[in-house]
Amino acid sequence: SVRSFALHAPAGLVLPLGYPFGTSRSMESLPRAAKFRVKISIIRANNLRPADLSLIGQSKSDPYCICKLAGRPETDVRTQTVMKTLDPTWKFECEMPCMKATDTLEFQVMDYDTIGSDDLLGNLELTFDQIYPGGVDDTLELSDPARKDGKIATLRLKVIPELIETPVPDTRCFVTVYKAEGLRSADWSLFGGKSDPYCIVNIPGKKHSAWRTRVMFKELNPTWDEEEDVIGYEPGDPLKFQVLDYDEKDDDDNLGQALLQSSDFHPDGFEGEISLGEGTLHVRIDIAVPEIDEEVIDPGGHVGPRDREPAPFQMRSMDSGRTHRLVAYTRIGRSRRMLEDKIDLVLDSPGNCDVSRLHAIIKCWRGPDPNTWLARLYDEKGADGGAGMGPGGGHSGGGTTVDGEAVDPILGTALQTGSVLRFGVREMWVFERAPMHLRSQDAEIACNRAAANSQEDPSLIRSLKIPSNAVDSALQRCPDWFSIVRVVLECRLEPDEPACVDCIETQDECGRTVGRHEAYSLVAQQKYDIQRILREIKVGGTVRLRLSNDPKLLAPILEYLDQQRAEMQKVYHSRAQVLK
Repeated sequence: SVRSFALHAPAGLVLPLGYPFGTSRSMESLPRAAKFRVKISIIRANNLRPADLSLIGQSKSDPYCICKLAGRPETDVRTQTVMKTLDPTWKFECEMPCMKATDTLEFQVMDYDTIGSDDLLGNLELTFDQIYPGGVDDTLELSDPARKDGKIATLRLKVIPELIETPVPDTRCFVTVYKAEGLRSADWSLFGGKSDPYCIVNIPGKKHSAWRTRVMFKELNPTWDEEEDVIGYEPGDPLKFQVLDYDEKDDDDNLGQALLQSSDFHPDGFEGEISLGEGTLHVRIDIAVPEIDEEVIDPGGHVGPRDREPAPFQMRSMDSGRTHRLVAYTRIGRSRRMLEDKIDLVLDSPGNCDVSRLHAIIKCWRGPDPNTWLARLYDEKGADGGAGMGPGGGHSGGGTTVDGEAVDPILGTALQTGSVLRFGVREMWVFERAPMHLRSQDAEIACNRAAANSQEDPSLIRSLKIPSNAVDSALQRCPDWFSIVRVVLECRLEPDEPACVDCIETQDECGRTVGRHEAYSLVAQQKYDIQRILREIKVGGTVRLRLSNDPKLLAPILEYLDQQRAEMQKVYHSRAQVLK
């Protein structure tokens, strides 16, 4: 059956409705700059127009068919000529060795004439997306503008595209030739000269690297929009661009050329216009280099079950306040049979059903500096359970998290002082620093406290050791210097103490100073970058305030606080009026 046409009509062609054209998904799945080998069978034509008049009997034609890629004269192939018929059968098979996604297949049925030029009996064009991926096996309508009797000529075809698979080199150079502008006229004409331009791209000295675009007939501003992978490209190779005018009988004329050195496009690529002498060429060059798969190395891979030396860290339960000293290799789970009670952390409280018998491992080791220690938490199931798996993105049970993020199942997760570790749903622990030997902890804290007192008046210091996530959360929401001071004083049950503080100091669990922040005027405190302080505040750490009796600071602060109280009274009064 003949397919009716109504979709796309280059050069007078209309294509069949309901034809199984390629989809955008199939096109997107193609490798970049893909090429295809196309097998073509031209079987027969029917109902052709008679082009040779006859005085005796019915007029006939001497038909043959030409197949080619549009704009590529070197691809022309033709069937044999069948004499004196309007329904020729050729059963001709050929192959287009290299078709690109931007190419179009052309079929022209011609009438052979011994004298004069051959007559066109019908033509047909198939774009790439109309033959890929399903191919063509159908009887299609030929377009014949010269036909006046209303009859329809058809062509029976079979087209099968096959992807050409080639080895992929380490470094690839993709060149897209978009268009040329302002080319000179190489073909003389009474009505204004034109050219038939095409572009050749190659690496000088590498013959097999050359490729060429389609010929755009009768154009001085051709648009090709063709991309191809330059064969044999190596870093350091230049690229040559040459635009020529196609002549069927004579040598092609040079319309201009340009040379780009490797430094112009490697490795960052290039897009823009290049001068051809007379006219310009718009191109794009992309360099694809292989991705180097870096070897993934576990920083704690050298720490094993036999490493049991003491580490300067401990875990503190946020529920019960229980602490557990860590060693270089500490296992965590709920099985007393599998774990060593004095060394490993056993979580066998009633209801801990989502904590595995061997749930997680903490590894500690010395860094490059002997005084520096590193720690990581490991859980092979860390990415599969727990965090984000429950309703609304909550915790569904199982798994291990560090500060709300699932543990990497391969490399583990680095631990920082103050990190909150969650095993299953219920077990939440804080990772803290600790002295290497328990006997020295109180002495270290006392020494740090004595050192601070020797420099400052102890009566002016107000300290708060952050006991819980609730207090930490309250501090993290503070918008300014005064808010931090007020939260600390209220947690110390000293809300009436004037918030006149010129120094805020943060300390870690052992009393070592983490940061010291000073502001000696009201303006300085209002402009202070509060995030510098909040980044240093952790659960288990300490915030120390230094009260000031300096009247230059105290007077503006008291005035400021009075203004705030007055504003709050206005708010309370307005709300009371609304309630009435």
